Amino acid sequence: MFPPLISPVPSPVSPPGSSGFPLSPAARWLCLGLSLLLLLVFGVARGLEPLPRGYGTHQQLGLPPCTSRTLWNLPCPACGMTTSFANLTRGRLAAAARANVSAVPLALTCLASIPWLWVSAWQGRCWKIDDPVLTLFWLLLSLMGLAIFEWALRLSFV
Repeated sequence: MFPPLISPVPSPVSPPGSSGFPLSPAARWLCLGLSLLLLLVFGVARGLEPLPRGYGTHQQLGLPPCTSRTLWNLPCPACGMTTSFANLTRGRLAAAARANVSAVPLALTCLASIPWLWVSAWQGRCWKIDDPVLTLFWLLLSLMGLAIFEWALRLSFV
């Protein structure tokens, strides 16, 4: 059986008065790996040239065109996210928002997660977060809700 990624009890070496959910050694390595993955995502986005039309930038990675646009000529909820990330890595906030508004808070959340993951791995605790599952649930629910809301708005103007 695999050891748990999140310790069910506080670590005995935790300094008194420390806050945050304790992390097992495997979870600390997972935090570092996830931060490197996020850095890679931003690096790849920086290497792409965002298309002026606001979508289709992902095809530079060898991926096929959006199936939703191809079959029904309608955008999917993720249409423009790669273009938005590519614009954000160049500091073009307005162009990023035009491509996909919901990608902006997603990218900013990913960007803020990198140093948070480093601090959490270093301290061996989820920095400032006592319940990581509940926090992740609300974060993902908010980001997905925003993406679906924006998608519904885009569909109403097509």
